[in-house]
Amino acid sequence: MKSLFAKIIGLCAVVAILGAPAHAADGPTFLKRTVNIKMWRFLRHWATPTAKTPQYNTWCWVPQMDFQVIGPVAGGSQWIVEFDKPDGKPWLVRNCRSDEATDGEIVTIKTPPIDDVKDEKKATTAKMGSFPFHIRLKNELEGTNKVVFSGKYIVKTYAPNQSIPEYKGKSEFYADADWHLPIGFIWLDPTDNDDAFPLKVSMWFRGLGSSPSVQALIFKDGQQVGDVAGHSEDAELATGVDDNAHRWKLITFTWSQLRSLVAGKEKPSGYNWTYLSDAPGVYQIKVLRDNKIARTASFTIGTDGKVVDNGIAKANNLGGIRMVLPVKVVGTADGAWNPLAWKTGAFYGNPLKGFTAP
Repeated sequence: MKSLFAKIIGLCAVVAILGAPAHAADGPTFLKRTVNIKMWRFLRHWATPTAKTPQYNTWCWVPQMDFQVIGPVAGGSQWIVEFDKPDGKPWLVRNCRSDEATDGEIVTIKTPPIDDVKDEKKATTAKMGSFPFHIRLKNELEGTNKVVFSGKYIVKTYAPNQSIPEYKGKSEFYADADWHLPIGFIWLDPTDNDDAFPLKVSMWFRGLGSSPSVQALIFKDGQQVGDVAGHSEDAELATGVDDNAHRWKLITFTWSQLRSLVAGKEKPSGYNWTYLSDAPGVYQIKVLRDNKIARTASFTIGTDGKVVDNGIAKANNLGGIRMVLPVKVVGTADGAWNPLAWKTGAFYGNPLKGFTAP
């Protein structure tokens, strides 16, 4: 396991080598792609915060959020998430745990754990709507207080399994995340090895179970390159009833054998690696889900062995070193989903400039 110091050095190295946007020296880099919102559902509802008794057997909800930033994060900093009602009126203010972070350190910020007493009395029964939010960074020591990101999430409902008595007649709440599906990311991971970085790709899927059967392969000129990628689950958006149809999951695929050699480095000995600089050109990714093609995407490797950047991530200030990879959703395994959601809903109402879904 590499030390945190080594990982930070690797991250700084890849930023310089790949020409990716570096984090600002005077503050953190906000990673827009990492913002995730989901509902916390209660089983009873208070008509008003001052009501003497609740309405039993009535479902309601409040939102939760997490996101990541790249340091430095100065001492005295406070991350604040402000949730509004659809009409723009303030609703909830969440002061998140905000630890100091060193230069290049990746930190996950989460809204506080749900308070079953206070939050239940603020919950809403709204079954649909566009709910605005703002992420603010405040520092009393520096006298700063600025909004770093604003957006809106779309709330919808569905009828869960009506054969289950406690679900009968109820509507489950969720934040629509279909906009994720055609937007993938591709990058070379600097934290794996100091001399040669492996290729990684992340994609969102809808309807994957707890043990997803997915395989990703890469082809060039019709021939498979390297082995089947290893994969990990990096994020999940699911409802309280935990059904697969309304579960969105982010999967990261890693091709440990496909490497980009760092400029000025010698090829490490003792590894059976394939170096991308030896075969520049267009590559295709095909992802199998339950042994059927579910995703395809293509990218280009330059003569320097680096992924040719389409510039979309930079143009939209997404932060970090990951480049946007347009993904084609194939087949019906994702169930019923909105293939046009990315046009208006991407990044919570901040659609990508220059992006078109395949």
